[in-house]
Amino acid sequence: MTDKTGTTMKVHITSRHEKLTEGLREHIEDKIERVERYLGKIKEAHVVLNFEKKVHVCEVTLAAKGLKLSAKAESHDMYQSIDAALARLTKQAQKHKDIWVGKHKAENRRPSKPLSRASAPEGTPKVIRSGDYETKPMTAEEAALQLSSSRDEFLVFLNAETERTSVVYKRKDSNIGLIEPEY
Repeated sequence: MTDKTGTTMKVHITSRHEKLTEGLREHIEDKIERVERYLGKIKEAHVVLNFEKKVHVCEVTLAAKGLKLSAKAESHDMYQSIDAALARLTKQAQKHKDIWVGKHKAENRRPSKPLSRASAPEGTPKVIRSGDYETKPMTAEEAALQLSSSRDEFLVFLNAETERTSVVYKRKDSNIGLIEPEY
């Protein structure tokens, strides 16, 4: 099978207990090309079709860029088994791509600089940096102890006593402040 760049991708299809039809071959190749969107160039694909009495099983293994993905599906119809197996592979490939892209975005991200007064129009505040914080259940005293031993300016936590999200922060007078929002 030749991909869009003109290079040949090796697709091995093994059919057990039935003869492989041209329709099944084309269906498999079409579905594998769709997975390439997420993985890039697929070096090799191995598909095993097993026609048993009441169950049709499809096992697919793909190799691309030092990555090997595999999936298996079964149903009463071989086309459905192929679709399900390749849908699982697509989901794995998409997850791998998202992780890869996220990792490289983080590596290439420049530290944000505060906006100068000249660059931001007056009266329009902009978010310079944002982050995700995991809220852990703890008491306000535990949160204060954890904050005092860290370099952070604040700590968001789930107050174990009130079961609400709270914030402890470092004050300029070297004490620790507590914010407990009311809902």
